[in-house]
Amino acid sequence: MKKITALICLVLFSLSVVGQEIQKVAKAKDDVLAVKSDTIKRWYIAGSGNLAFSQAAFSNWAAGGQNSIGLDAFVNLKANYKKNRHIWGNTLDLGYGFQFLGSGSNTQFTKTNDKLELTSAYGYQIKEDGKWLATVLVNFRTQFSDGYNYPDDSTVISKFMSPGYLVAGIGVTYVPVKWFYIYMSPFSGRFTFVLDQALADSGSFGVDRGKNIRGEFGPYVRADMNKDLSKTINLASTLELFTNYLKDFGNIDVNWSLRLTMNVNKWLAASIATQLIYDDDILIKTTPTSEAIPHTQFKEILGIGLTYKFNQ
Repeated sequence: MKKITALICLVLFSLSVVGQEIQKVAKAKDDVLAVKSDTIKRWYIAGSGNLAFSQAAFSNWAAGGQNSIGLDAFVNLKANYKKNRHIWGNTLDLGYGFQFLGSGSNTQFTKTNDKLELTSAYGYQIKEDGKWLATVLVNFRTQFSDGYNYPDDSTVISKFMSPGYLVAGIGVTYVPVKWFYIYMSPFSGRFTFVLDQALADSGSFGVDRGKNIRGEFGPYVRADMNKDLSKTINLASTLELFTNYLKDFGNIDVNWSLRLTMNVNKWLAASIATQLIYDDDILIKTTPTSEAIPHTQFKEILGIGLTYKFNQ
């Protein structure tokens, strides 16, 4: 009887030990899954893309016209990280468009859009409500390919990193609502790069003749908005303002871009994109014989085509 009792106690003890080990393994597995799940939640990755196509053809058309075919592509990617009061936001905008005018040997290639822009900002929430953040922001933009003063397609007036713009500063960000924020920096550096020596020697884009970099220092303001006006309409806008403490303080450089997207269905959308630039350091000739002076630059692109969005 004593042997049977001892054997039963040994079995129960063994089962207890095994049970405790199973609980430890299960708890460890749950902890790993919880960490993994928490890590995934800290990152928000999203993106959208649009591909618009245009075409026109004429045959014995009394009113006149030129055959044309065009394509415009736009991609926006976001990767945002949040942990406690730390926020790190990254946005990449890519755009390129072109069209072919005419037919046969008279066909001319014309670039209609060219954009490469990267913005990265680290913010620390000053208060728990998250409306005010101490922020370090870096913005870089340039273009992909050569630009010409059409219809002259032999003289290059811009290239990759000619110009290139880099803005870096320390400031504060105010986020009153999820779809809008404004960043204000009293101390920002703005650098203009013209790495093509021929363009640099001509003093293009405000750099001194022969030099490849121009540095400025001053206040910088950036306002971003991205709001769904309805289930099918989205409005995105970015406004940048800068003035130079070191020269002509009060002359404000403006860069304002806006994109309105109207979705027909999940895959088809119409969009209109505009960009307005004013920089008094960029001198432009409106005619070959006119004086080069600052002008307000404006670009507008309207297209209908395929669209795609994702987020995780």
